[in-house]
Formats: sequence, C-alpha cells, structure tokens
Amino acid sequence: MEKTKIGETTTHKTGDSISIDLPKAAGFSGDEPVIIEQVDEDTLLIRRQSADDTVDDNPWHNGTYEGVDFRQQLEQIGFNIGTEPRVGRELL
Repeated sequence: MEKTKIGETTTHKTGDSISIDLPKAAGFSGDEPVIIEQVDEDTLLIRRQSADDTVDDNPWHNGTYEGVDFRQQLEQIGFNIGTEPRVGRELL
C-alpha cells in the first residue's frame, strides 16, 4: 500500500473517547460506517466497512448457539464443574 499524506489534524476529547476530524480529501461522507484497525503501536488503518465486515463468525454472537441448552447437556453427560477435581499447577 502506497502512503499518501492527505492532511494533518489533532485529537479531541469527546466524552470518554478520543476523536479526530478527517479531511474531505480522505473521501468519506458523513455517517459512513468505518473499520479502524491497529497495524502497530503508532499506526491505525481507517477504511470503509464492507459487507464482509458485518459477517460475525463468532457462534456466541451470531445466533448459532441461541437454541442450545448447555445446562441440559452438562446434566446428560453427568458433568458438574463444582465437583470436578482441579487439574494443573496449584497456586500457592
């Protein structure tokens, strides 16, 4: 990706968040959904949100586990987390 400087700005405190104003040259319009990714300690990448970004692969969030009764499954296999022996290193 080629770097192109399009402007300079400063950060602003907005409630508990920090915000910045993007120059018009960045090509974004008002109320446009964006994704902010941290590339490294000093670099953020701001890009338009695409349809692929809205797909949530996490089954806890996307409804995959919505109808699953985990408590019933634990009872069926006889697993009780409270009575299972501890495994691993003992903390002193």
